[in-house]
Order: sequence, then C-alpha cells, then structure tokens
Amino acid sequence: MKEWREVFGTEAEQPEEFDTTASPTTVYQRRNIKKATKEDADGKKITGWQREEREMSREEYDRLTLMQEVVASNTTGIVESVTQFQKDAVIDEYTQQLIEEGLI
Repeated sequence: MKEWREVFGTEAEQPEEFDTTASPTTVYQRRNIKKATKEDADGKKITGWQREEREMSREEYDRLTLMQEVVASNTTGIVESVTQFQKDAVIDEYTQQLIEEGLI
C-alpha cells in the first residue's frame, strides 16, 4: 500500500472512496474529498475534486474489505454484550441499594 498523496481531479461527479474500476490491478482509496477550484497554467479556473489518495493492489484491497466485514459483524455482538453487561451492573447496583435500605 502506498502513502497518501494530495490529488486534484476533474471528475464530473464526486469520486467514490474506493475506485475498483479504473485499473485491473490497482485500487485507489480516497479520503477528505472536497469540491475545489484551481487555476491551470493559462490562468483558467478549473473546478474539480481535491482529495488525499493512495494506491493499493487488489490483494491488499481484498484483505482490507475482509477485515472491515469481520469488524462490522463482530461489532454488533460486542456492543450487545457490553450493553447487557451494563444493564446487569445497573440492576445489581440497584438491588444492592434496596438490600442496604432494608426494602428487600
């Protein structure tokens, strides 16, 4: 995976975060995409998209998407576990408080 670099492109539409179609061997990842205007060598204003971009091989992209899928699928379970743990802790604390106050 190469380092991030500043890029200005003149695409009609905002570029996607990942471009998997421009090259059969390379995937372009983009971030911080902003509409921008700059002047060319003749002083003519050009509107386009300023962004940071890096290149990665198809193999690197496949590994990255696999990791993202694993994280996404595990995140839900982790959040549910933490939420249940927090609920249980609140119930335990409330029960203890009721016991200390002699209400149960």
